[in-house]
Amino acid sequence: MFTALKNRPDFKRFFFGEGPKKAPYLLTHRRVYILPTKQGLLFSFLLFIMLLGSINYSNSLGYFLTFFLSSLLVVTIFHTFNNLLHLSIGPAICQPVFAKENSGFSLHIDNRQYQNRFSILAFTAKDNLIISDLKKNELNTIFVKHVYPQRGLIPLPRLTLETRFPFGLFRAWTFVELEQSQLVYPNPSSDDTLPLLSNGYSEGNKQRDTGVDDFKSLRTYAEGDPLQHIHWKNFARHHTLQTKEFTTTTSDEFWINWSDTTANNIEDKLSQLCKWLILADKKHYAYGLRLPNITIQTNSGKKHLNNCLKQLALYKTDST
Repeated sequence: MFTALKNRPDFKRFFFGEGPKKAPYLLTHRRVYILPTKQGLLFSFLLFIMLLGSINYSNSLGYFLTFFLSSLLVVTIFHTFNNLLHLSIGPAICQPVFAKENSGFSLHIDNRQYQNRFSILAFTAKDNLIISDLKKNELNTIFVKHVYPQRGLIPLPRLTLETRFPFGLFRAWTFVELEQSQLVYPNPSSDDTLPLLSNGYSEGNKQRDTGVDDFKSLRTYAEGDPLQHIHWKNFARHHTLQTKEFTTTTSDEFWINWSDTTANNIEDKLSQLCKWLILADKKHYAYGLRLPNITIQTNSGKKHLNNCLKQLALYKTDST
């Protein structure tokens, strides 16, 4: 009696799956579910009507057609179920993404030991279907689209795999939820300016660069030089065109500070900082990041950018 109670059906698994599991996730008999579709129920109802008609009229051909189609229906159950059975799912390849933007993750599907699979559909609760045929003895990779509404280290969404192959009379499905997370950066703000530069707030060694602030020297005129930069007095005296060169004072180091943000709440401040980091990287500046209780020294390059963005993504995630 106690053994029977222990092995009773778990309806939570039927509707929501088993919860997060380590990759790879093997689709065994207990993890694949199957039910008739609307077309399958209609087909079964028609078979029942055909059986009643055959009995009523004692029609041998009617019996033959009814039982032939019924056997086809039964065989379809096994083909549909086996189209998912024994697939190995994961691990996922999770690259950092930005919140509220079209993104996703790549997922390995291992079919290296079984037959060809056809019309496999993969989707999350809020995203579009991916239809894929899986060839025998191949390791396939699909890209699952997903939009993350918030920043942080976010667990991968639950993925549903389903198939209705070959005739659409039955639907076999499984839930895949892997124990993996994806790093999600804050959504960059729409502010395209660097307040640090415009306000002159910078640190480091000063350097001179081409600009329009201070006069530097004269040089021979070249085609395309702005007319307002031509030294007209010199042209009037010597009849020689010369162009004035100017410089501007810049700095080789910039600090992106939490205190410089103008937003009112934490998430908007992080969005501003995220945008400033991206702009500073595009301009190839050496920059540092100052957050409350966190300081990242000045540097440059993609590795430095990703490190700074990671700090924004994980900032106070335990308390927010």
